[in-house]
Amino acid sequence: MLTRPLRLASALTALAVAAATVVAVVVMAAAEPARADAVYCPPLGGPCYVVATDPGRPGRYSGPGAGGDAEVRTCRWAGQTVPCWYATRDGTGWFNPADGCYYFRMSPQPPAGSPLWQGHQPGDGAVYALLCYPPDRAERVGFAGVGFAWLPRPPPGFGGPTAAQLAAQAINQLPIRGPDIGIAPQTNGAGLVGLPVWLWTSVSPQTWGPLSATASVPGLSVTATARATRIVWQLGDGHTVTCTNPGTPYKKEYGRTPSPTCGYHAGYAQPSNPRYTVVATTTWHVTWAGGGERGALDVTRASTASIDIDELSVVTS
Repeated sequence: MLTRPLRLASALTALAVAAATVVAVVVMAAAEPARADAVYCPPLGGPCYVVATDPGRPGRYSGPGAGGDAEVRTCRWAGQTVPCWYATRDGTGWFNPADGCYYFRMSPQPPAGSPLWQGHQPGDGAVYALLCYPPDRAERVGFAGVGFAWLPRPPPGFGGPTAAQLAAQAINQLPIRGPDIGIAPQTNGAGLVGLPVWLWTSVSPQTWGPLSATASVPGLSVTATARATRIVWQLGDGHTVTCTNPGTPYKKEYGRTPSPTCGYHAGYAQPSNPRYTVVATTTWHVTWAGGGERGALDVTRASTASIDIDELSVVTS
């Protein structure tokens, strides 16, 4: 850690690396539920979910911010987005939006009697080294101010996000999606009233898992892993089928037999007019761990397709 003024050359090298990394922290948009540390909202909208270190049962969040509007905190200075942390070989500084400076807590702290304590004693607050942006711009190639400060408590932004907040960021990076819908009868053909309907998804990491993503800041990494647990098929005629597996792809040799794993066995009772819209929603169970903490929650992704169902006509002579 810092025991001397930072050399600008090493600081510039670290800034070039850090400038491309902006730590986005998802924070609570409401005061409940009480143990929520962050709120995760899907990147394309939809219901938001609580990310908590002691989640209990996974819960859907429906308060302020639902639908993708949860507040996202980024670090900005002089109208530009800047890194929320700044790493050098001597340690890591955290951005204070109040003054545009990165604060590095010196370790070890200066000895008693050092002028850096500004008349205070070791243990009374802490001494920080600073790297500061100019007041009117966020330069990517250098800093205007280098100095030291005694503070009675850590400045705003110091220490970075919590594990749960990083978990929300990691979950947002998971490239999971709704089912890659397979259905028989095919969507470009027509089925018949009363015949079994086969339902399945093409299996890939993005449609069934497992998939993992990691969000990190210096000293803390959180990894989230998603696995699909079920697909709920809304068939467009008021009926719903729930499958805890990806289903079995249909082949012509199966004929009119029902699917052994996932299907609408009774088939449609009425012809479509003009087509039935099928909505398939995958529930993903997401677990995360990092920084000695862990949690879990369920999120959903949906896909749609449409099929044509005709009535069997009997021709008599």
